[in-house]
Amino acid sequence: MNRTTARRANRSTLDGVDDLLTDVPAATYRYGVVDDRGVSMDTLKVVEDPAGGYFAVYHSRPRKNAFTVHLAHSRDLMTWHHRADLDHDASQPMITPLADGGFLVAVEAGGAGRPAWLRVCRYPTRESLLDARPDRTFDAPHTLVPADRYAEGTPHIEHASPDGSVIDLGFHYFRDGTVDRQGRGRLTDFRDWRCAPEPALDAAIEAWGVRGNIGGRDSALILSDGVASERIILIEGQLRPGDWGSWRVFKYDSVTKRASPLAIRTHGGSTAFANPTVTALRSPRGGSALVVTLFVFSEGAAAGEAGPLIYFRDLRR
Repeated sequence: MNRTTARRANRSTLDGVDDLLTDVPAATYRYGVVDDRGVSMDTLKVVEDPAGGYFAVYHSRPRKNAFTVHLAHSRDLMTWHHRADLDHDASQPMITPLADGGFLVAVEAGGAGRPAWLRVCRYPTRESLLDARPDRTFDAPHTLVPADRYAEGTPHIEHASPDGSVIDLGFHYFRDGTVDRQGRGRLTDFRDWRCAPEPALDAAIEAWGVRGNIGGRDSALILSDGVASERIILIEGQLRPGDWGSWRVFKYDSVTKRASPLAIRTHGGSTAFANPTVTALRSPRGGSALVVTLFVFSEGAAAGEAGPLIYFRDLRR
């Protein structure tokens, strides 16, 4: 395929990407996602299982101020079977497969009144993930806020080397003890941690009147015939501090440094969305698909739509 043909293929793939991200009634969907134990799969993130089907990480809160991170498996993206508890006193998990067959899981660690911090675990094989046995773990020191006062958390795994020896992470930090804002860091050899604020990303979201928290984000690279088409970056922003009904999801362009709000459409017209994740994967029907997960806050939810939401649609050329 020459470059002109590739560009045309990419363009046809990208036509209507925003529609794929926002039109829940046109997708295969499930509101109020729970695992086979009836546990709500809050903040779930989905990836492919190389052995077939899909993995998801998510958290639950079995008791006040005590979260547990779980792993579940599915064959159809809709029905999930719990497989392991990966971490305790941890939340907001993210997972990514490694090119060498392993997995990375990043969480927001901490609880019981302790300011949160970032934790990254490497699972060298699929079996070690199912057994909840990481071979490397790193607890990141606070670098943008005082460790004894403010949180750094809600990780996003943006990129990792094939063996996980170099990991680029996005996260939020509790700036000046008033609002969550964005940071980016690099972890090398599970020892060296370097990070800095991301004011350009904050400014792009603030331009839409966001005065509350700017927190969780995720990204996915869409491919067409093996050619990279577009990197989708989704991020949550709270219009008004303390107002759970004012959470919205934005799409960020890292080239132009601009963001735009996503007009997410549900069956009942829910309005408050957060904890966005997006994954490009092979759908249960065999083609390429885009799967999105969100948390629908009760303060802006239509009847029967509150809680974790998952939906996916096939990519068309």
